[in-house]
Amino acid sequence: MPKDLAPIEKSLSVPLDPDAAFTLFTARMASWWPLDSFSMTAQIQGEPAADVTVEPHEGGKIYETLPDGSTAEWATITDWTPGARLAFDWYVGRDPGEATRVAVTFLPEGNGTRVELVHDGFDRLSDGVELHGNYDSGWTLVFSTRFGGAALARAA
Repeated sequence: MPKDLAPIEKSLSVPLDPDAAFTLFTARMASWWPLDSFSMTAQIQGEPAADVTVEPHEGGKIYETLPDGSTAEWATITDWTPGARLAFDWYVGRDPGEATRVAVTFLPEGNGTRVELVHDGFDRLSDGVELHGNYDSGWTLVFSTRFGGAALARAA
């Protein structure tokens, strides 16, 4: 696989136990996800989404709620293992048939958790190289900076 389409891998250590880190990532996603810039509403209408929801089960959806109350799907959950692993087919703004894959693993590490994110499947898309670059920098902000910062604040 060309280097520019290799899986995106991000990891960080957070001062929360795996269950708390998983809960923050899923049930409290709206508290750390930058809805003002990383949502369909922000990209299309120039205003932040009102909320983001993660349905807590395999087959559940991840979706944003628009200011008018309507919703827009981002992903379908393919693995829901609380405190250990979350995986989903990611198709925000696309047909679900053009999904890439995201897996987030929560590993006990000392008094905290090592959280590892892998995003792959870009080789299936005609614009995969461009998307890969966008997501690589996007996950640095969303996962490493925003989620990591929220975990630090929650532990304080």
